Amino acid sequence: MQVAGNEKVKSCAILKTKRFDATLLIMQQGHQIPPHTSPANAMILILEGRVAFMLNEEVTILETGDVFSFGANEIHALQALETARFILIK
Repeated sequence: MQVAGNEKVKSCAILKTKRFDATLLIMQQGHQIPPHTSPANAMILILEGRVAFMLNEEVTILETGDVFSFGANEIHALQALETARFILIK
């Protein structure tokens, strides 16, 4: 298992298939991932912690156990309200 990233965000590819990729991400409290888009539909599963997830300027607070999906090309961003571990599937 190879871990990439920096002190604020670490990522590790869990599974890659022809149909989807699953990545484990760990974000330190207070860190933000700025607004961006993705070419694929995606879903996140919060394993631990809390994040503020912005989708098209609407903010949703996600906590341990929450699942959230969003479509391709939608503008989204994240902020870790607590140190958080989550799986991104796209």
